[in-house]
Amino acid sequence: MFVVTVAKAIFFTMKRLFQLDNASNLASVELWVVMTTLLLVVRFLIDFSGPWYSNRFTFATVQIIELLNYNMVHYTLGLMQLSSARVNDYFQVWAVLMVTLQYSVKIGRPYGRSKRIPLLDLMSSVWAANLLRVQTVLLLQIPLWFVWSANAARIITYFLFSDMSVTRNDENVRLVCDYMRYEHTHSDTANTDSMSGYKYLVFGEDRQEMKLDLAKFTLMLDMEHPKLITVEKIWGLHDSGLLGRTADPDDQLKDVCLSFALYKLLHRRFYDLPIHEAQQDKTKKLVFEGILKDKDDDYERVFRVTGVELSFLQDLYHSKHAQLFVRGFPFPSLCLSLVLVAVTGYIAYPVHQIHNRIDSAVLNRNRITHGAFITYIIVGLIIAKEIAEIIMYVFSQWTKIHMICMHIKHPKFGQFWLVVKAMRCMFWLIRKGKWKHQIRQYNLLISSRPRKHIMANLFPRSIKLESQVKNAIFESFKGLNFLDPRPKTNNGLDQNPVRLEAYFSYAFGSKGDLMQQLEWAIDLEADTHRILVWHIATCLCEINLSDNAYGRKTFWMKPRPFVNRSRAPEGVWDHYITASSLSNYCGYLLVKELVPDTGLVVQKVFHEVRLETNRATSKLGMFMSLFDIYDSLMVKAKKNEKPKEEESLQVPQTLGDDSLITEQVAGQDDEGGDYPADALVNEEDPENDVDGDGEDEEDTIIMMGTRLGKQLMDRYEADRIGLWADLAKFWTGFLLHLAANTGAMKHRMHLAGNGELITHLWALLSHAGILGGSHVEHLLDPVNLANINTANRDMTDPTRYPTFVN
Repeated sequence: MFVVTVAKAIFFTMKRLFQLDNASNLASVELWVVMTTLLLVVRFLIDFSGPWYSNRFTFATVQIIELLNYNMVHYTLGLMQLSSARVNDYFQVWAVLMVTLQYSVKIGRPYGRSKRIPLLDLMSSVWAANLLRVQTVLLLQIPLWFVWSANAARIITYFLFSDMSVTRNDENVRLVCDYMRYEHTHSDTANTDSMSGYKYLVFGEDRQEMKLDLAKFTLMLDMEHPKLITVEKIWGLHDSGLLGRTADPDDQLKDVCLSFALYKLLHRRFYDLPIHEAQQDKTKKLVFEGILKDKDDDYERVFRVTGVELSFLQDLYHSKHAQLFVRGFPFPSLCLSLVLVAVTGYIAYPVHQIHNRIDSAVLNRNRITHGAFITYIIVGLIIAKEIAEIIMYVFSQWTKIHMICMHIKHPKFGQFWLVVKAMRCMFWLIRKGKWKHQIRQYNLLISSRPRKHIMANLFPRSIKLESQVKNAIFESFKGLNFLDPRPKTNNGLDQNPVRLEAYFSYAFGSKGDLMQQLEWAIDLEADTHRILVWHIATCLCEINLSDNAYGRKTFWMKPRPFVNRSRAPEGVWDHYITASSLSNYCGYLLVKELVPDTGLVVQKVFHEVRLETNRATSKLGMFMSLFDIYDSLMVKAKKNEKPKEEESLQVPQTLGDDSLITEQVAGQDDEGGDYPADALVNEEDPENDVDGDGEDEEDTIIMMGTRLGKQLMDRYEADRIGLWADLAKFWTGFLLHLAANTGAMKHRMHLAGNGELITHLWALLSHAGILGGSHVEHLLDPVNLANINTANRDMTDPTRYPTFVN
């Protein structure tokens, strides 16, 4: 009975809300207020969940929602004036609350749009003021004007100071660049355990007067200034109750400051500024002997440092954190938000009296049935939103940096155990910046169909980055420093790192004859072609390894490695999961165009290869198995090699018993989905000529990948472990090559996502000095600094690393 009563009440309420307004013959103002508020809340939730610019679907959705928000707010404000000769109190309250919510819901906002949006918000605010100027009860008018004034002040402040904040951040990155020219002169030695000699800037470089060295024409920092904090100074606090050796044995808090210092260094990559420290031995030591020195070889510290570092860059370009914290902790903004919460909450008190003061004829005319209830909801949403934003800024890595630096500048506070406990408790609540150790996957052979490609693009599949993959990647990474045959320096480091393009010889260098046979698969036009050819070959090797390729229907499969750990042959799993997961990850990078080639090249080539793959498998049916794809491609490859021979291709022993080829297979896929029985394609059927034209397709990417896969399987027929070990070395080295060659601007675009493995590697390569310095060769002086072209270009040096330019 109760449920029926509630359902009737909801139905009656919605019916009244959707009735036409008597004054305008349109939907009531009350309905438009409800819909506009809900849409604004959706906009806030999207922004609060994190930057959304890397996902095209979410980006388009937000753009549509933002357009609807402005139009709906303006339409509702106009309808309020149209619906009554005298604007009632409900309309005044709703108008002020809506324009306040309209501006404050937008948390993530790139710098490039900072001028247009505040002007539109200010126009909405002025329109609300026009409704508010009508005389109303003083108990309600004062808080409404206060809320309106606070919101208008925030809009104007952001409009005036946003560009100033951008300018200050730009000046800081140039200051850091100029400082790194002579940073190495402050100490002769460097130790990665105590961080002595690493005077990398953390905090306070912009809070002192700099002196100009006329001889070198360089701005010099006062290294003894009490407000200047460096990495060396943070690691030197051995007796600190917060950062000492016993208080922070794993260096987790100190690593946050290291991440902030590295963030400032990495920021130069987006300004085409020279990386002066790239040639110094201590730069390599910091990465190879410091950050990569893990006790258990899980490389947790590597991703902890780079994860927080990239989160600072993400906040810089895709939120307002950097603007708010540019002058220190944003106490004024947060206090204004708290005052706004208090005043908005007070509005709920006089609202319940509005219904008694307004004439019933006015309420009926404007179709106001639940004015007080709707007002309470909007007030609650604004309060919740402001509190959520306060929490977002207070519990951020920026706050942690400021608190740690405050502890260093005022060490007396660290002597009180209660203060230290409170800081540790707050630091424990700060979780942003921790990478989830997930990598996205895209498999061309099972996602070439249009429907599956669209779904894989909009909702990419993620898998955990296994420890075996991490170990393989960083073993390859360490090889960039220790595999070079050139003479060592006194500290045991190479004078120059091994060239990044040596990934092919790193994988197959011990087999000279095989390298000559496979050289054609490397000597391709662009990295996009190499990724596709080697990805297809790796997928075919995976199918060859699988013991149930007959029963795996691609219709139900998701992009991930084909073979489970329990089904992998002994000794193969560690190498297999590395090669297959990174192969699929590089396929995903093509979908997102996060590769060295230009976006147009990637789009065109990838689209054509996807169509080639779709054509090559289109006649196999919707419920084709992995073996169907394998058999079809191999038969096609054999026809191209020996068109006159009629015998069929022999089935690899790993694919199972020959008697299973002609069986009808039905059951359940490993992913858990059911599939119907489907006859496998007979290899002697003329329908196997999937294109039906009988033309030689040897030069297509799909057939090149098939040819490469066949060569690998033929060569390693009796050595599965060797095959997957060499493929794992190839993909780890190739991924580092892609990370180094991909332009800084592309990495910046994908900072808005959840963090890409390739961007973490790019940052690490930069800090190790392997990317080299910028091609800007002139010395930076205060005059030149103002004239630097700040266009975001690739940081690679074609004179030192020729393969950086394809």
